[in-house]
Amino acid sequence: MEKIENSRWKMSMAGFTAFVLATIFYLITGPNIPAILGFLTSAIVLFILNAGYIFYTDKKSRNKKNQI
Repeated sequence: MEKIENSRWKMSMAGFTAFVLATIFYLITGPNIPAILGFLTSAIVLFILNAGYIFYTDKKSRNKKNQI
């Protein structure tokens, strides 16, 4: 497995880390369900966009390798 510094999944990991930290913060300061759901939604959107980007670049690089 690649190091985290070189990982292409870094953006998704950052999104879910932000969600976890925000959830902990909001649970400590007082439950705020809409804010927690907002952070969860943003983390999921970041994950989906990053996964699409990674699979697109993998497909693109495979096509280039096949042409050579």
